[in-house]
Amino acid sequence: MRKLIIDINTFNGEYINLNLPVEFVKRIIDNNCFDFFYYREDAVDSDKLLKIIRDAFNYNLTGYIGEIRTSNNNIINLTIK
Repeated sequence: MRKLIIDINTFNGEYINLNLPVEFVKRIIDNNCFDFFYYREDAVDSDKLLKIIRDAFNYNLTGYIGEIRTSNNNIINLTIK
């Protein structure tokens, strides 16, 4: 089963790791429930991010997708395994 792995390192030293099944994430995206970055316009364009993730799923890509650094120096890594 493929998974989307989201690793978040916050500026104050907290670490969050999410391992979500791809099919589950697809449903969340399709239902507009994947709102990590909504209401944070200065952080990232969430619509573009979700399109990149959806396209990676559609092309059956695996591996490292990318890293996002927010304005307050949080680091978010996306990987599909």
